[in-house]
Amino acid sequence: MTNVNGNYKGGKNLVKYSKTRAFGIQAKAKVQKGAGKIARNYKRYIGPSAKLAKRAGSIGLGIGKTALRFPGTTLVATGLYAGAKALGKKWGRGYNYSAVRQFDKKGRKII
Repeated sequence: MTNVNGNYKGGKNLVKYSKTRAFGIQAKAKVQKGAGKIARNYKRYIGPSAKLAKRAGSIGLGIGKTALRFPGTTLVATGLYAGAKALGKKWGRGYNYSAVRQFDKKGRKII
């Protein structure tokens, strides 16, 4: 039997809580406190990383779909990329100076 406040009545003594109700109230408070910490950490650290990974995945998926829709264009683009990379390696070394002229007086590399 309970009184107006929802507390249990037992014979002569008024029992405020049953043990299970007291445990439930304590557990609820601890869970809420822990949930707040988890939510803060998610917002600060996990959320942005997850969003970034999700976007990167969707961009990759979009590129893959486009490559499957237009295979000829994809082959041409791949060839151009490989050719530009090879040319960059061959001609992108810059000028070679003698060991004496490699740096100016202040120690900066001559470009």
